[in-house]
Amino acid sequence: MRLTKIKITPRYGSRVAVVPVPEDASLWKNATRDQLALLLVLMAEGECTPDVLSERSGVLKKNMDEALAYWVDAGVIAVEGMRPTAAKGSGYRGVVRKTPERAAELPHYNTDEAARYLEKHPSASNLIDCCQQELGKIFNTSEAEIIIGLLDYLSLDPEYILLLFAHCAKRELKSLRYIEKMAITLHDAGIVTYDQLDQHLKKVDRANSAEHALRDLFGIGKRALIKREREAFFRWISEWEMPLDVIERAYEITVGSTKEPSVPYTNAILEKWHAKGLKTLADVEAEEAAKSPATPKPAMGNFDTDDFFEAALSRSYDVTQEDNHGVQS
Repeated sequence: MRLTKIKITPRYGSRVAVVPVPEDASLWKNATRDQLALLLVLMAEGECTPDVLSERSGVLKKNMDEALAYWVDAGVIAVEGMRPTAAKGSGYRGVVRKTPERAAELPHYNTDEAARYLEKHPSASNLIDCCQQELGKIFNTSEAEIIIGLLDYLSLDPEYILLLFAHCAKRELKSLRYIEKMAITLHDAGIVTYDQLDQHLKKVDRANSAEHALRDLFGIGKRALIKREREAFFRWISEWEMPLDVIERAYEITVGSTKEPSVPYTNAILEKWHAKGLKTLADVEAEEAAKSPATPKPAMGNFDTDDFFEAALSRSYDVTQEDNHGVQS
């Protein structure tokens, strides 16, 4: 059948809505279903509350900020409390997601919202099943809603979520609230793709594997690591990728200079080696050989910068120890 003309039927022709015409015509083509649905309801109503807008458009309230921001940026609508991210009249400059202050948890999805999301996204049910298998438990309603929030509110891919659950299951961390907080922390740190998460978790695994050896080395025992120790261990193993024998050498220098273990002192040594590109024990030994006593000492008035660094570091450590009344780091 060949289409010739399309028009509104007489029944609805008398009921019209004012259609805003954005300066950038591509806005219509690029708009998503949610963005168009919200605009159509606003065109018909003129003004309405978020609850009414969500109900009549079928757009989840969790998605409304992003959809509304599309038209706010274009200058088509105004939303109290939301400012455009682009200059007025400049057109749309990409999807805008307001970053909420979400220190504790994802927004709550009621039963109807969860059911509506699962109806529109059948693959979400399969993901929930896979996550249940990973943790070896059946989720209650609130736990299932957490996965919906990871998909809908944080816009994480199913593969990303499944990898996160597999990692937590391997470490016997099976609390959905713990996984939720971990996902939020990762998201806010910019770790939002599968590849980024995969690389990050590999670093975490390396740090966890080396933690026992580092505890023994510094005589920490089974007590919980303080923040400074935890960050230093992660930095050495995962970020700087220092082998354990290099860390042990830095520890030996630390004890030789301070007579006791000190994570901050060892960190300063490793930081200097990392800056110099020393990655192996052989690199470190070659550096030490170049500074051996056989090397002619500089003339009076000159100094070796490495010797100066180590002397200054030792003096700084002694002062810190006095200020802390002899308390170890």
